[in-house]
Amino acid sequence: MITRKRIKISEKQLSLIWQRLLGKKLTTEEGKRLRVIYLGRLNGDNGPDFRDAVIAMDESNLIKGDIEIHVKSSDWYGHGHHSDPEYNNVILHVVAQRNASSVTFTQNNKSVPVVCLSCDHWCQAYLMSYQQLPCFQIAKCEDKQAFMELLDIAGKERFKQKAALFQVNLHQEEGGQVLFQSMARALGYSKNTVSFEELAHRLPLSFIQRTELRESLVLKQAWLLGTAGLLPSQRSRRRFPKGREAQELEQVWQLVGKGAKTMSENEWHLSRVYPNNYPVRRIVAQSYLLQRYCKEGLLMGMLQAVRSAPLMAGCRVLENGLIVFGSDYWQKHFDLDIGAKTRKSALLGHNKAAEIVVNVILPFAFAWGGITGELGLKEKAIELYNHYPKLVDNGITRHMMRQLCLEGVSDFTACRQQGLIYLFRNYCREGRCSQCPLLR
Repeated sequence: MITRKRIKISEKQLSLIWQRLLGKKLTTEEGKRLRVIYLGRLNGDNGPDFRDAVIAMDESNLIKGDIEIHVKSSDWYGHGHHSDPEYNNVILHVVAQRNASSVTFTQNNKSVPVVCLSCDHWCQAYLMSYQQLPCFQIAKCEDKQAFMELLDIAGKERFKQKAALFQVNLHQEEGGQVLFQSMARALGYSKNTVSFEELAHRLPLSFIQRTELRESLVLKQAWLLGTAGLLPSQRSRRRFPKGREAQELEQVWQLVGKGAKTMSENEWHLSRVYPNNYPVRRIVAQSYLLQRYCKEGLLMGMLQAVRSAPLMAGCRVLENGLIVFGSDYWQKHFDLDIGAKTRKSALLGHNKAAEIVVNVILPFAFAWGGITGELGLKEKAIELYNHYPKLVDNGITRHMMRQLCLEGVSDFTACRQQGLIYLFRNYCREGRCSQCPLLR
């Protein structure tokens, strides 16, 4: 017999139960009624168990955010979530046992409602079938072409949204800096996007492209890593660099970095980051890109790449303009003096280059062409986007592929992937199922 004193359920099983509660009405430990509108997407990374969920409190007030699952309510504090900003967006704490009287508080002092799923909930959940969203298996409809056309339309809407944002920024800031900051955000790879944008703000493109830095790769690397606060001497565990590369960067920074407004190591996510995405590697990749386009400048170099790219094979041309292999040292290190255990890898590889082309370069070129009246550039950008092949799936596209039963579909393009992201961001995570264009 299962009792509340002896819990016979794991977090994984409790997560499976949560995924069966779509549309169900629950009561929090505080006595408030809620209904599950959208379960969210299972998080395979650090942080809450489900991202971007939607619940309705008192049947009317929609609340959007993350869900955290625990066997015991005390695990929230036992796991240190109360002091971790990663959990500040949690809107519901789902547990099997309420074994602590304390309220669930986030790091920013927000109170999180707790739902305790009793033994009855477990039994009922295992017996009942999944309640699916209205869009479940819609991809298997007879008119597959119409479905794909809807995804194309959604993908173009997402492209236009990005281009519109670029146009706003281009009216406020110099074009090269807008492009530089956006490319920097893309290098941050979700966890360090804000940090990379801050680095681009503190060390603007106009400064990097000035005469004394323009043709020196070492100077660029020293300024970028020094301003980021990521040189060995700037870390909390200060250490004297052993390798020649690290020593040279430290020496250059000591000469040029006096008075610079540097960032702190604490402003970067450095733990539990895949080595190829480590901030130091991405910053070094950024220095190589800036060096590559030092003569014509980053802005003109990227725009010219779009203008000259052939329509059908343009993806390869544009990606090759961004791929960075770097020196032999950086192909074998993810941090200064710290080698990678994996095989040699590019500082900025094919997959990341493709993401930057689709999410930054092409919508930026479209916006630039609209502002400057260069209609040929504008048309070329959207045509390249429409023909761009499928990118590597991310967490959102994988989630939407499962939600719509699209696994195994072969005729997917980057535009259709962007369409999935558009639908997720504008309808799924907003709890707007009834307004989704797929159902209409």
